[in-house]
Amino acid sequence: MVSISLRNVCLDYPLYGAYDFSLKRRLLGHLIREPGETRIIRAVDDVTIEAEAGSRIGLAGPNGSGKSTLLRLIAGVYPPSSGSLTVKGNVVPLLGLNAGVNLDFVAEDNIALLLRISGRRPTRSVIDEIWAFTELETRMQRLPLRMFSSGMLMRVLFATATAFPADILLLDEWLSVVDEHFAEKAEERLLHLVSQAAIVIIASHDQPLLRRTCSTIINLDHGRIASTVAVEPTAAHGFELRERRA
Repeated sequence: MVSISLRNVCLDYPLYGAYDFSLKRRLLGHLIREPGETRIIRAVDDVTIEAEAGSRIGLAGPNGSGKSTLLRLIAGVYPPSSGSLTVKGNVVPLLGLNAGVNLDFVAEDNIALLLRISGRRPTRSVIDEIWAFTELETRMQRLPLRMFSSGMLMRVLFATATAFPADILLLDEWLSVVDEHFAEKAEERLLHLVSQAAIVIIASHDQPLLRRTCSTIINLDHGRIASTVAVEPTAAHGFELRERRA
């Protein structure tokens, strides 16, 4: 059964040389060789979340509140420093589409590389289907990505990232594409991916978006859960919000 379980999860980052900010060091820079002290930053602090099939969770909070870091923990990018984290199901993390991309590789090789990273087999038919979705000329498939415009690059990365359905879909902000002509097609594909996923977690500053798409909104503050908002459908209007303080 598809599920996510975080229990008292923490994530600590070491920040090296954190206290070497004296005027002397700033002026002399590399001439000073003494090692600095190491400071530990707690990016996620004692977070407990349980999600099962049907969950639609929004992560809200200001910059630096831990939204993106929490998604990366669930995606397996970072291991937790403490606590327990269990994820059951196929995870598709749409967190940073350019992760793993080599701009010196041709487009086709990059698609194959990204598929392998996500645990998929880069067969000829799969790559052709992805390329067809981009609506780019076939000859461009053999060109290095650094020759692509930002809009063309986004088409390739988006088409590759969304090529397969997900049990668990992780979104760091609602994805949009640079190319206006391609936007409607991309939006339709993304909505289909969201509708088919058993669990969706979206990190966003867009409260109206979260209230439209999520059944629960978790507000984060300095890595901790500050409050949880249950969003329930009502007959009278879209959603009714009930807040529970952590």
